[in-house]
Amino acid sequence: MAASETPAPTSLVDVLRDRAQRHGERPLYQLLVDQAVVETLSYADADRRARALALELREHANPGDRVLLLYPFGLEYPAVFLACLYAGLVAVPAFPPDKQRAVKTMPRVSRIIRDADARLILTTAELAPTVEFARAEARDPDALKILASDEIEVTQADADRWTRPAALEQLVAFLQYTSGSTGTPKGVMIGHDNLYAHQRFAHEIFGQPEAARTVSWLPFYHDMGLIGSLLYPLYHGGTTLLMSPTAFLRRPMAWLENIAKFGAQVSTGPNFAYDLCVDKARDEDIAKLDLSSWRLTVSGAEPLRASTLERFSARFAPCGFRPETFMPCFGMAEATLMVSGWPLELAPKLVCFDKAALRTGVAEPVPATHDQARAYVSCGAPMRAHQLAIVDPHTRARLPDRREGEIWLRGPSVGRGYWGDAQTSAQRFAATILDEDPSVTWFRTTDTGFIHEGELFGTGRLADLIVVDERIHQPHDIERSVGEGQDALAADCVVFMAPLADGQRQVCLAATGRRTMPEDQRVALCERIFARVRDQHELALDRVLLIRQRSVAKTTSGKLRRFRYAAALRDGELDILCERSSAGL
Repeated sequence: MAASETPAPTSLVDVLRDRAQRHGERPLYQLLVDQAVVETLSYADADRRARALALELREHANPGDRVLLLYPFGLEYPAVFLACLYAGLVAVPAFPPDKQRAVKTMPRVSRIIRDADARLILTTAELAPTVEFARAEARDPDALKILASDEIEVTQADADRWTRPAALEQLVAFLQYTSGSTGTPKGVMIGHDNLYAHQRFAHEIFGQPEAARTVSWLPFYHDMGLIGSLLYPLYHGGTTLLMSPTAFLRRPMAWLENIAKFGAQVSTGPNFAYDLCVDKARDEDIAKLDLSSWRLTVSGAEPLRASTLERFSARFAPCGFRPETFMPCFGMAEATLMVSGWPLELAPKLVCFDKAALRTGVAEPVPATHDQARAYVSCGAPMRAHQLAIVDPHTRARLPDRREGEIWLRGPSVGRGYWGDAQTSAQRFAATILDEDPSVTWFRTTDTGFIHEGELFGTGRLADLIVVDERIHQPHDIERSVGEGQDALAADCVVFMAPLADGQRQVCLAATGRRTMPEDQRVALCERIFARVRDQHELALDRVLLIRQRSVAKTTSGKLRRFRYAAALRDGELDILCERSSAGL
């Protein structure tokens, strides 16, 4: 390499340093309020602030120390996250506690503070008094420091004194806490090398040009918001226009209006976001929207529903939205974000399989007209340098194509394990396939799926599977039968297994109902739900529970927290309006 040549980047720190010099004036992040840009952080400003703030952070923490980020929506969060990367500290994104909703928001923050053994909390001056309440949750409250980053004054001289941490690629960049859909959230250790590898290989699939615009309302502490909407645009030289999650939830159509106004090429959301837009869109909204600039929307947070892709594409076709914009993917926090994805500029591929055969673990393609047809969305092939395998979770034997099993994966974007949990890390991140090379290790996703014609089709989660009389039932299939379509019986429902004192387990379905519903209608609804599941899935539910509306617990990406219902039912905490048991009402 010639002395004048710049070394090839090996981390996102290197990428931002390079881009700040090549196009420093280009906006990296812009804050949107009521469809107007109110604040901008350019590439040069982001790099300068990160270098200067990194120097200050090193005065309070050492490389490898965990730093909890508790910020309200705004540009301070991405600036501070980048500063942690520049300082060699381990950033820990988390949802900030809300003093007005302490009962709901504090438990998760408390668990993360204890689990990560955070040495430093970074927040804003306005939020600092609220964050003080979290100090008592630390393992060593006196050693925990709390700093308001927006009160730290930094200068160009500070930035000029910054030096790149030694062996940065070998350090852990951040802890991404899992959604907690199947239990207690775990902190996944994502290294600088994992993060850079993910963006490099994902870019080969996403294929977005320099200066492409992204509109995002996704929370910064969620992996799709952090990796997909904040850091991927940085990698390819784009600009992210940020609207608050609250603004989206208050008026979902504001999301699409921002895409149209700013001519964004990229914008992504979980499955429920597309459904919300379809439900809320009025004909007069459609008439004013131009979505022809939209080229990529990644659909990956479960549950991935074929009906959602079809409804959204049909509803917004008059606005210039094309089905090819959807890119169904499979991914998870343990793999940084994405593992496999459908090719860009191709309409999503839907394949129908025999429901009855799938209950025996066999994926048998059938025509859409087949009476047992169930449509699944292809998640495409794995990214380059990554591999997928379908494995029997009990024997660890590799399964052939079109056999359902546990999805295993390996590749450079897979993280280093769970923070502070060496035993689970060894079980999940260092698995080996029976009768294959023991030096080749895999990550066990605990998700289920199968491979058909070289493409991955996800089906659910091992923890959620319901096995009755040697037949496999996916809870979300049952939930869709009850809660989707023109003949839906409930707005929300959840299927879960409830343990009994004798060790047996009951198959339960909890559906939402109105308190004002007359008793005879409640009874009739429970009977109709039982009959539909029996007829369509050949499954006799042990209990059908009608619970109050808005009491179905989900993660930020729409995943059902099924494990909570078994505990709530056991502890008598479910607000049951009506019940049908196997013995009748």
